[in-house]
Amino acid sequence: MREEADNEKLLVRYLLGDLPEEQQLQIEGMFLGDDQQYERLLALEDELFYDYAQGKLSPGERTRFEERFLVSAPNRKRVALASALAQKISEVEGAEALEPPPVADQKVYNRRRSLQTYFNDQRMKIWFSLAALAVMLLVALWLAVSTIRLRNEFDRFRAERMVQEDRLQQQARAERGRAEDLSLKLKREMDENAMLKQELSKIEPQSGQQNLGATLSLVLAPSFSRDRGPGMKKLQIPPGVRLLKLQLNLKGEVDYKFYQALLLTADGAEKWSHDRLTAKPAGSGKAVILSLPSSLLREGDYELRLKGYASDGSLSETGDYYYLSIVR
Repeated sequence: MREEADNEKLLVRYLLGDLPEEQQLQIEGMFLGDDQQYERLLALEDELFYDYAQGKLSPGERTRFEERFLVSAPNRKRVALASALAQKISEVEGAEALEPPPVADQKVYNRRRSLQTYFNDQRMKIWFSLAALAVMLLVALWLAVSTIRLRNEFDRFRAERMVQEDRLQQQARAERGRAEDLSLKLKREMDENAMLKQELSKIEPQSGQQNLGATLSLVLAPSFSRDRGPGMKKLQIPPGVRLLKLQLNLKGEVDYKFYQALLLTADGAEKWSHDRLTAKPAGSGKAVILSLPSSLLREGDYELRLKGYASDGSLSETGDYYYLSIVR
């Protein structure tokens, strides 16, 4: 019995942190490795809380208890519960002391006290179980909140990544579209140049002398409206003419570095085009000179339209329109 009491005192000092570090390590090796001894240590800790609530600790032990256990909120709640329970038991014991049972009922009284002690122990076990359950619920709630927060952050990151991928895909599609447009324009210009070279090779004189009648020059003034009637100029192409050399005088409102010429039929269909034309001095103004095979022009009305290249490379209307009526 004395050895057990000494062990309890040693464990109380361990719980209060009143032992040297070497003895604390020895006790941890002896008791914490054994489940039964560990449960005994937990029970002794509960008794220490009740002794503190009932004022049974010495001043030194009370100070060490407060420094070691009252720094956390759960332990403060345990102390409050132990104090309330100790007060309730004190009130019950006080009431029973005021009304001592008769001698005849002594056995009944002792049995009731035993049952009361048993139920008090069961209440304490239930309270500790509920406290442990509450701690587990708090931990589970914290884990759930953390999981939801991490999931929300992951969803936000995934949505931002999808938006960035969509933006990159749109930019890639736009770049591919521009590349395809440039490729088509380049192919069309190459085809037109090849066609012009072929036409020019046909009209070269066989004898080595230049055939002056194979080229017909014409000066066209721009029309100030889109109406074909006022500015329409009739042209009859002789049988020997294979090349038309047209001088398109400019109104001179805007000076572009390069021009594009479009030949349109009466119904607005594109018949022929030529790109990267430059304006040259012509009299008091400037003009764009272009040559086109006469074989392209069937009998009917045509419109020549000029577009200018802006500084950013885009095409814009110059407002220069030229109308021509071909007679065969």
